[in-house]
Formats: sequence, C-alpha cells, structure tokens
Amino acid sequence: MITPRTEWQGYAFSVSACTLFALIPWYLQFLDPLSGHLLFGHRLLSQFLCAVIIIVVTGQSRALAKCLRSPRQLVIFLLTAPLIAVQWWLFFWAPVSGFTVDMAMGYFLLPLTMAFTGKFLFGEQMRPLQWLALFVAIAGVGIEFRSTGTFSWVTLLVCLGYPPYFMLRRRLPLDTRLNFAAENLLLLPVGLIFVSMAASNGEQLVPDRSYGLVWLFGAGVIGTIAMLMFVAASSRLSFTVFGLLGYLEPVLLMAVALFVLGEPIGDERAVSYAMFSAAIVFIVADSYLRWKRHTPVTVNQLRNTLLDEHFLQLLDGIDGTCHHRHLGVAHVL
Repeated sequence: MITPRTEWQGYAFSVSACTLFALIPWYLQFLDPLSGHLLFGHRLLSQFLCAVIIIVVTGQSRALAKCLRSPRQLVIFLLTAPLIAVQWWLFFWAPVSGFTVDMAMGYFLLPLTMAFTGKFLFGEQMRPLQWLALFVAIAGVGIEFRSTGTFSWVTLLVCLGYPPYFMLRRRLPLDTRLNFAAENLLLLPVGLIFVSMAASNGEQLVPDRSYGLVWLFGAGVIGTIAMLMFVAASSRLSFTVFGLLGYLEPVLLMAVALFVLGEPIGDERAVSYAMFSAAIVFIVADSYLRWKRHTPVTVNQLRNTLLDEHFLQLLDGIDGTCHHRHLGVAHVL
C-alpha cells in the first residue's frame, strides 16, 4: 500500500537515483580508454563486490541464501538479472557504437511505457494533472523525434525492456538489498567473461590515470547506490508517477551539458526539455494536492505521531477527525 509517507520516500529515492545516473556519463571520462564491453564487465564485478559488502555489513547472508534456495524466488531472479543486465550493457555499448541518439530516444519513451503499464496492466487510475503530464511529455517526445528522426531496435530495447523488470520485481517484495545482491551474484560469471574476453583481445583493462582501479570501483559504487535507490523508488510509487519522474534524468543531463560542460542546446531541444520539466512539475503538484486534500488524521493518530506533550494536552477532549498538512502524521507502512 502506498501512503503519503512512502510516496515522499519514493520521490526522494527517485530524485537521488536520477541525479546519480545523470552523473555517470560525466564520470565515464575518467575511465578512458576502456571499451563499452569492458566497462560493462567491470561494472558487474564492482557491483558484485559492493553487494557482498552490503550483505556482510547488514548481516543478511542467511537471508540471501534462503532466497536463492526458494525455487519461486530463484526463477524470478533468473528472469530479472538478464533483463537488467541487458540495460546496463546497452548503457555502455551504445555510446561507443554510434547508437547514442537511439538510446536517448528510448529513455524519452520509457516514462511513457511505464505510465501505460501502470494504467493498462495494473489498473492505476490517472488523475487530471497526471493525464496533463502525460500529454505534455508525449508532445516533448514528438519534438525530439522530429528533431532526430531516430528509432531503432536500441530504442525499443530501452523503452520496452524496463517495464517487465519492474513488474517482476513487484511480484517479489523482498528487501532491495537482497534483490540487488542475488541479481549481481547470478551476473558475476557474465562480468568475468566480459573482462576475460577483453584481456584475451589485448585490451587495456585499467584507465590511464593514477589509482585506476579506484576509479573503476567508484563507478561501481555510484551505479550500486543509484540502482538501489531506483528500485526502492519503484516500490514506493505508482507505475505512473515512477515512470513520469524518469524525465528528471534527461533534464538533469541537459543541465549538466549546458551549465557544466558548456555544450550548446538548440531551440527545439530547449522546448522539448521544457515540456519534460513541466511534466515533472505536474506530477509533483498532483501528489501535493492529493496529500493536502485526502489525508484525514484522527486525534489518536496525532497522539501516536506528534511528540509535543503540551500540544497533546491541548487535544484532550477533542473528538472527530482533522486534516493535517504535514507528512509526519501519515501512516507508516
């Protein structure tokens, strides 16, 4: 069940994840001249190491072993692991193979496919502001498509590959860390194969800079934190909200390119990104208005939430319900 409190958490996780994902392309400049295949292999290995550290530190080794012994859970892991691995591989392979624009178009379409998944497969009811956000986003995607004219199998793989992953994840409501660790454990052989292939081809395995291994592990740490937050957000938000919030990442990428890297941006692209930004504003406004209007709280619930004893004394003798605008009075899952 999604409550105002968990939805706030979902927003925080989603914004944090999108921010970190937006920084990864900038971070990759420190990993030159490694190939896309090798970067993918290194990411799997470094994420596996991060997962091991997380499981050991949190004392979840037995819980992870129990998950992997469950036939149902193992089958889902065997489905989700390759689904997400393909996306990670594509993220590194596409830019060095001439498919950057195709991949970008896929990420522009992804929030729409997520929103439609929520509407038609999960039966989520969309409110007027959410419909407005959806239509504005569709217009923005239309402008991008007219500008680039690009659509390929890479585009389809991105926009259609993520929804099944998150649908399966919702069928397995486990701790996010356990899910992440199980998937990366299953993907460890894939990472070893990609790094071994690069080594056998005589490729350079470490970046051309001091502490190259540290830089490689840093990429894994960023990817780990971003992915954990991304998945945590998906379990706390509706598919519609979670999907449309995905436009925050390209908007942040545009901001980094414009204000940090000093890259120019055309008029059409400025319009489309303004539309994506507007879609995000509409989604946030919809959530805020819903929280404001439909969060009835009884006096007893206030007693259990607020810590000010003097205020509690003032509530003595009051019956009925009241509406409180602060998220601190929301039910906790």
